[in-house]
Formats: sequence, structure tokens, C-alpha cells
Amino acid sequence: MTNILSRIGPGMMLAAVGVGVSHLVYSTQAGADYGLSLLWLIIAVTLIKYPAFRFAVDYANATGESLVRAYGEISKLALVWLMAGFVVDTFIATSAVAMVTAGLFINIFDISYSPPQVAIAITFFSAIILMNGQYAKAENIVRSLVLVFSLLTLAAVLFALPILGSNDRPIFADIDINLELSLFVIAVAGWMPMPTNGAVLFSKWVCEKRKLNAAEFKDEVAIRDFKIGYFLTLFLAVCFVVMGTAVLFETGRTVPVTPPEFASELFRVFTETIGQWSYPIIASAGLAVMWSTLIALMDVMPRLTDRLSGIMTGRHKDLPDRYKLFSAIQVTGIVIILLFLLSSFKAFLYFATSVGLIAAPTIGYYNYKAITSPKIPEKYRPKPSLVIWNWACIIIMTMFAIGFVYTRIAV
Repeated sequence: MTNILSRIGPGMMLAAVGVGVSHLVYSTQAGADYGLSLLWLIIAVTLIKYPAFRFAVDYANATGESLVRAYGEISKLALVWLMAGFVVDTFIATSAVAMVTAGLFINIFDISYSPPQVAIAITFFSAIILMNGQYAKAENIVRSLVLVFSLLTLAAVLFALPILGSNDRPIFADIDINLELSLFVIAVAGWMPMPTNGAVLFSKWVCEKRKLNAAEFKDEVAIRDFKIGYFLTLFLAVCFVVMGTAVLFETGRTVPVTPPEFASELFRVFTETIGQWSYPIIASAGLAVMWSTLIALMDVMPRLTDRLSGIMTGRHKDLPDRYKLFSAIQVTGIVIILLFLLSSFKAFLYFATSVGLIAAPTIGYYNYKAITSPKIPEKYRPKPSLVIWNWACIIIMTMFAIGFVYTRIAV
């Protein structure tokens, strides 16, 4: 068992980033507000984005490089898109994750400090753990947390299933197309299971894993590892929708959007419905979900930013990495956001998801360009079915992006 676990890693990092705000907040809210009526949307969006992520592992297998190098070879405009996405992920998305994690800590341990203060403390603590810059340490931590929250989430949903539709409650909602629903669908499309620029993150983790264990982490192992991580995010998204439907839909309760209130209400409803004995399971699962996301983002973004800046400035890749420098820059930016720029958490979170949505079609196109470039050997090139699948993703995500812009301008 230990030998099997040692061969996987990037997929667990992918699952850690995916199973975060998108699942704990949006999947639960989908069940709470709409029952199982939007379950198809969550499944569809996750499947639609699959090719963009599959191209990432194929590119890393073929070249030994992350997609950052591919974007540098495509065009300067591609690097600009990538840089914009990195700014969001490095500072804004990571700050949002830190705030949700802080809300869980505050509720579980009854901490009297404010959410930004607790978020800053968690950020510093996580940075200290990762400061030696070793990917192996982050992988071990995240792999353990992912296994924990997967098992705990499965246990929680099994306990919630008997009350699904209890007291003659329906499990499907009567859907009315309105602005509120449109905005929620846009948010889900943008961050379910994660923004498509998560594919760039994944390609970097594959490269780091190969450096550690190239003999065992071969092409087929890397692909299998990716599929395990990616479809684990889909399975857990379904679990959170089912739990949200079972304990919240048609009960008159709503889930608040501020982190401490969200955690408090979520835990209270689950324990009241399932039983007080379930509190340790629900609380531990939620905390493992969010902290693993934070650890994964704080590990990979300094690595990618270092590589991106090196490509843009012509710095040789064999020079010592500057992980600690960019980690310090990330922590500084998060502290500034949490202390001075976080006026509305809901608007803050919505901005992060919206940026991910707008970038999705472009990321899908650039990943396709990367895996079909002349330097990619034939055996790594995508099959026609996967190419068609990817173009469908680009078209659909473009429609979502246009819908988002329309709601911002015309509504």
C-alpha cells in the first residue's frame, strides 16, 4: 500500500486544489438552493474541462517541461494571459482559500480573532512548513490530507443519504431562469472542479514528481495518477451536492457567505440533522479540504512564478530556483489583500471565479497548441476524439464567458 501511494502525488495535488471552495462552498450551495437539479451541470463542466488537463500531463510526459515553457514558445500574448492567471491564483484565489480555511479554524477551535487575522496566521504557518522548497514535503502533506478528507466526506455522505428527501421534501427544484441562477451557473462553470489554468499547475507537479522518482513515475503512471486525482474531484463534488440536498434543501435554512458564519451554519445543520456525534467527521473533512488546497497553492505558485519570470527574463533554467523569494512575495501579497482590500468576501470570491471563467477558453486553446506543436512526438499527440472534445470545451466555455460579460454589462 505504501509503495502504491508513493507512486501517486501530482493527482493528489490536483485534487487538493480542485476540492476546495468549488466543492465545500459551491457544490454544497448547489444542493442547498437547487437540490439535485444542478448535479448534471457540475458533472458536465468537470467533464468538459478534462482535455485541457489531459494535455498538461501529456505535454509534461513528452517534454519534461511544464506548460509555462510551452506558453513562452507560443507567443508573448500567451505569457501575458498566463501572468494574469498567476496573479489571480497567487494572490486572490489563495487569499480566498485562506479566508475559508480561517473560518473553519475559528468555528472548530472557537478562536476569538478576526477571520483576516487567523487567515494571515495560517498563511504564515503554511509558508514556514513549505519554506525549504521541497516538493516532496508538500506532496506528503497534501496526499495525507486528501486521503483523510476523501474518506471523511464519503462517510458523511453515507450518513446523509438516509435523510435525502425526508419529511416528504423534494430532491429537485423547480428551476426559474433568472439573474441569480445565471450568476451561480457562471461561478460553477468558472471554478468547477477548478479554473482551467489549474492544468498549468498540474504540469509543474508532474515535472517535480519526475525529478524525485523518474524510474517509477513513467508516462502511463503519470496518466493514471492524473485520472485518479481528476475524477476524485468529480466524485467528491457529487458527494457535496448530495449532502447539501439532504441537509439543507427545502429546510428554510441558507448557507451564509462569510467564512466563519458559513462554517458555523454548515457544521450546525449537519450535526443537527445527522447527529452531534458526526461533528468531528464533518469538521475534520472540511478543515482537511481547505487546508490541503492552501498548501497545494502555496507550494506550486512560487515555483511557477519563478519559472515564468525566468522565461520572460531569459534566466537559465539550470540556475538555483528562487522558491523562497517568490513564496515571500506571495505571502506579502496575501497579507496586504486580507488586511486592506477584502471589503466584501462574496464579491472577492466571485471576482476570482469570474476571472477563471473568462480565461478558460484561451487556456484550452493554448494547451491544445502546446500538445500539437512540432516538437511533440507523435505518440503523445491527442487522438481526434480528444481534439474534438477540447474544441467543444473551448466553444462552451466561450459561451459561458460571453454570458458573464453580458450579465455585467446589460443586466
